[in-house]
Amino acid sequence: MAEPAIIDESQFNEHDFYPVHEEDSVPEKPRHLRQWHYILGAAQSERLDLWVTGDMCLYWERGNTRKYLAPDIAVIACRPPVEPENVYLAWSDPSLIFVGEIGSRSTLKRDTGPKVSLYEQKLRVPEYLYADPPKKDFRFWRMVNGKYVQIEPDERGRIWSEQLGLWFGFDETGFLRIYTADGRMLLTHVEERQRADEESRRRRDLERRLAEVTAELDKLKG
Repeated sequence: MAEPAIIDESQFNEHDFYPVHEEDSVPEKPRHLRQWHYILGAAQSERLDLWVTGDMCLYWERGNTRKYLAPDIAVIACRPPVEPENVYLAWSDPSLIFVGEIGSRSTLKRDTGPKVSLYEQKLRVPEYLYADPPKKDFRFWRMVNGKYVQIEPDERGRIWSEQLGLWFGFDETGFLRIYTADGRMLLTHVEERQRADEESRRRRDLERRLAEVTAELDKLKG
């Protein structure tokens, strides 16, 4: 009788057994996409020591591929992997420290209802941000003694994330912004390019003016 085959479990990656649920992906409105790209990109650029990702399925029950959440923003307490996994497994991956949802009228009840309990009780995420920019609806939950407490904005309309070390708040146009501890507003990629172009223009203008003044001085000396 043939000996049973010995399976080397070390050759298998448990992440591969959990689907990414592409069927849940739906087209988003341009404003939602702009807001999502900004939050994701700004947080990634400012916190290089953390793995900031989005639309990744988060599983909390081993063996159950139907119970998961896929927030717009998820921050994991490790540096961005060179070859990141497609899903997050709460029982084996580094701690999940922050999640964010960019809401809308169709997702409001779920984002501010059942998801709050799931992030609190199942995934045990220390901080959960919900924002619906068009309505300036801004909610923030922080884990305190094992339970979520909703944090109110300060007098500037901003909320401090202890996990990220960053402020969140709407600007005068209703766009949700991220601010550093010292109050510096993080820019979008387009704004960064515009600022760089403006600084380059000012430098050229200064150099041209300096050359003109130098030429005038040389003429006077002559």
